[in-house]
Amino acid sequence: MISRFVVKRIFQGLLVIFFLSILSFAIINAAPGDPATALYGPLADRLTTEERTRINKNYGVDRPVTERYVKWVKSTLKGDLGISYLEGRKVTDILKERIPNTLMLFSNSIILILILSLTLGLKAGFNEGSFWDKFISSLSVIFYSIPSFWLALLFIIFFSVQLGIFPSSGIRSVDGDGNIADIAKHLVMPVSVMVIAHVGAYARFVQEKVKEESNSHYVTACRANGMGERKIMKGIVKNALVPFINYLGITIPGFFGGSVMIETVFSWPGLGMISVKAANSSDYPLLMGTIFITGVMVVISIIITDILELSINPSLRKQVA
Repeated sequence: MISRFVVKRIFQGLLVIFFLSILSFAIINAAPGDPATALYGPLADRLTTEERTRINKNYGVDRPVTERYVKWVKSTLKGDLGISYLEGRKVTDILKERIPNTLMLFSNSIILILILSLTLGLKAGFNEGSFWDKFISSLSVIFYSIPSFWLALLFIIFFSVQLGIFPSSGIRSVDGDGNIADIAKHLVMPVSVMVIAHVGAYARFVQEKVKEESNSHYVTACRANGMGERKIMKGIVKNALVPFINYLGITIPGFFGGSVMIETVFSWPGLGMISVKAANSSDYPLLMGTIFITGVMVVISIIITDILELSINPSLRKQVA
């Protein structure tokens, strides 16, 4: 049953990636710029028409868009995402260097967000009307209202410039050996900003769902029948987790989108930072590669959340049976 559900989700994910690739390829090719702009920057204006034509022909951008897209798809299926205009290297080699950094930032952030949002949300939800309920509600609204780019700049000014506690950019120190402690020190601020930017909304969601479940008719009936409070609380938590996991899956694309800004501000060498660099320099093969890989990562994350939801939701298992 679960395997059939997973196969269905993978097929749907492949369709999403396919349509994403078409849309992205069309938009990117409609944008101004060419390989000459990526290679020579402002000096590209000094090139003659013949030189531009020769460069475009060498990179295959003189062909029709549909022909180039079909060629890109065939190459992608073989694991070849083309050559970066700017760096002159295979896009796959560049992405192999960047993907682990993005996954490091994403995994550490999402783990902390889940721990904090569930802890705060459950604490507030089970203590309706108490100090914790009001405090966590206010804190959630404040965190959710703070622009992440503004918070990132404040972190840099306060913790890097004023106090000199944490480095403001990069993944390792110039004079360091790149050990775990050094990387962790560079990871603190971007992860903190990611957590603060998202934990408020997630904690608030858990809080409201727990309150909703606690005030439901089945809980009243369970208490009237003498069921133990601990068992009732376990049922409330389980029922509140189902929509929370679904909400998590829905918001994952936005989570990846927010990481682009975080990586750029903190110069974190991940997919987000390289995609901005590729867009600014008209390096379309690299930009297309980052969009494609990010789409794959988002689809995989959504499939994982769907499997988690299926594993704890008996009614959903009956629907897909």
